[in-house]
Amino acid sequence: MKCMFGMQMNFPVFLNKWIIGLKPIKYTPFWWWYRLMSHEGFRFDDYGIWGEFWHSLNHGWQQMEYVYNFEKFWGEGSYPPERITVSEEDYDHLMERIIAPPDPEVMEKIRKVLEKKAPWE
Repeated sequence: MKCMFGMQMNFPVFLNKWIIGLKPIKYTPFWWWYRLMSHEGFRFDDYGIWGEFWHSLNHGWQQMEYVYNFEKFWGEGSYPPERITVSEEDYDHLMERIIAPPDPEVMEKIRKVLEKKAPWE
């Protein structure tokens, strides 16, 4: 069989390249499994693919478990958590407040509250 460039075409190689090049399945667990199981075009530097394959499987499991537990604790629809953006000036001010020693008056008030007897005691 000749391709449009006049070269001889090997159908298994064409099929392999077509499957590996499919964008909808690219980098999915099936894609990594197929790359691992089909030795067509195997290179010696492809050994790194095995780790990526197992990482993709574990990532899917972790994503399902993490989202499920996150939403079980915080409520349905709470994932992903809210992201707050702060301007540079506000961030610098917050960091100054965090690093600065606490106000002695505030610390005295907190100490008094902590010395009180707990309601359940």
